Amino acid sequence: MVTSAEWLELFLNLIVLAFGFKLVSEIARNGKVPPFIRTRTLIAQEIADAFGTLPKGSVVYDPGCGDGRVLFAIAAKNPGVQCVGIELRLFPYFLALRRRAAFLREYPEAKVRVIRGNSFKQDLSSATHVYTYLYPEVLDRLLPKFEKELHPGTILISLDFKFLKKISERIIPLAHAEKGKLGETLYVYRF
Repeated sequence: MVTSAEWLELFLNLIVLAFGFKLVSEIARNGKVPPFIRTRTLIAQEIADAFGTLPKGSVVYDPGCGDGRVLFAIAAKNPGVQCVGIELRLFPYFLALRRRAAFLREYPEAKVRVIRGNSFKQDLSSATHVYTYLYPEVLDRLLPKFEKELHPGTILISLDFKFLKKISERIIPLAHAEKGKLGETLYVYRF
């Protein structure tokens, strides 16, 4: 007898497969797709630790959140804080939604949402904290938006990549960094 949980798992796996085909078609159509690079779990925990316990009323944005691994690590450490992930690509967005469903079963009081959209077009003005894992060129293209929309005092933490046109306030080497793998350094900025 197949349980409802097994049917749900089968259904979710079929959806993942369908989105995989969608991703392949996007690659064929566009010729290029920004890379989706998963952050290792230990690194995601270190990033959440770097944000620390956030004050009540904080709002964390993760533009280009991928599967949401870092976003959910921050949310687990700060269950009352609003966390918003933004992902443009369909496949990582679906993975983030799947992770969100599992996360909310464990943390039902969490205020986490994932938006499928373009980070350049989303309003970030409510952010008190921002996490990024974006190439320097993308960070610099987003810099005018950050400077316009982020309130004074907003903290931005970037993994591995720094702005070419803004100086970091602090640099944090990660304890779980592995030579030759991504996830070595956090760059902390204040807007």
